[in-house]
Amino acid sequence: MDAEDLRLLRESLAHAVTDAGSGGLRAAVAGFGWHELLAEHPDAAVSTLATLQGEHLTATSLLDDVVLAAAGIKETARVVYPDLPAAEPTSRLEGGTLLVRGVAAATGDERAVVPAVRDGEPVIVTTDLTGAATADPAAGLDPGAGWALVRTESRVRPDQVLDGPEALARWRAMRAAGQRALAYELIAIGRRMLAGAVEHVGTREQFGRRLGAFQAVKHALADVRLWQECAELAAEASWEDDPVEPARLAKILAGRFVRTAAANCQQVLGGMGFTWEHEFHRYLRRGLLLEPLLGSAARLRADLGSRLRTDGVPKLSAL
Repeated sequence: MDAEDLRLLRESLAHAVTDAGSGGLRAAVAGFGWHELLAEHPDAAVSTLATLQGEHLTATSLLDDVVLAAAGIKETARVVYPDLPAAEPTSRLEGGTLLVRGVAAATGDERAVVPAVRDGEPVIVTTDLTGAATADPAAGLDPGAGWALVRTESRVRPDQVLDGPEALARWRAMRAAGQRALAYELIAIGRRMLAGAVEHVGTREQFGRRLGAFQAVKHALADVRLWQECAELAAEASWEDDPVEPARLAKILAGRFVRTAAANCQQVLGGMGFTWEHEFHRYLRRGLLLEPLLGSAARLRADLGSRLRTDGVPKLSAL
């Protein structure tokens, strides 16, 4: 797709997302043909929709669709992601009992795909979440995000378990696709926080000067803009033939961007940033919820550093 095609795609999909409202996103994107676009042009589909989800703070996430498509799983299901802030499966398969400990969409299909660990090795388990004990982790943080903690256990048959090299490959593909999509969503959230802060300091005055004229304010927002640029470039570079490390790096930098935006924009907004009427808190809460999903920036950075010491520096993209 060229730049004009992407612009038209974004405009059309933005209209669909806006018109869908809080509860109709899934039906709207299905009617738009987004799933077909995901199969043919995953980079355009993911970057466009994930960005819109971050901008509009949608209550429904299409992250499961992205992750399942990357793993070649065509059936509709909910994915149980690792507990926050882990990047590796936190569910366990012990004998024939699956101990589910993770995060999943609060509503959706009862059929679930659960990445888990058995004897230290990853497995992919297909199970049913009917009657699973769930709790909203966003109570007091972001109740409208649509995510829930999952705590349950069930008996599973051998034919429900995928193991060996294929399970490892699928889990790596799922994690990379999820981290990449979350990076785009976090970048969009950070951009909205920065835009609100820039508008505020450009119109408010103190001591007879615009807030944006003070050097400390300029430096704080310039730091946010720097991490935005780094995150955007990393997200663009994450569409590699082997996306595992590039996607990890994109998620790290997106997390760093949104964390920096949260701190610095909150500071320059002053008292306005603490009010319920200002939109800043909505993006702050969503960013704080999504940043640790599939690995926080701190957790992923430590893991990446360990890998670099062991394996050397990977080739991320051609310059």
